[in-house]
Amino acid sequence: MHRLSTYVGAILGQAGAVRIVSREQGEECWQDQGFSVSKQTWLYGFDNGVLIRRTVEQDDFPCGQACAECWICYEVLSPGSLESPPRPARQTFSNACREAFWLKYHQD
Repeated sequence: MHRLSTYVGAILGQAGAVRIVSREQGEECWQDQGFSVSKQTWLYGFDNGVLIRRTVEQDDFPCGQACAECWICYEVLSPGSLESPPRPARQTFSNACREAFWLKYHQD
């Protein structure tokens, strides 16, 4: 079974069984109720043809928490040369701390 965590690890700079061969980035910014909001999207292509989109949306609302709220989403857009796509096909997080915990828990 191919796990999404393998690809997320590569996206976040960890060495592993897959390698990123292409990356495209886009960004949008807007105002919402007096706060600036930014949405960054990356499209990652891997050496086995898998295509994954990572989206991070965050605002500049003041937060005293150690891990500020943001919205992170990973989506498998194409399984490439794999018979079945990495699972889960979509994973979301409400902050970077949850993303890091999930990755640590699911590492090979």
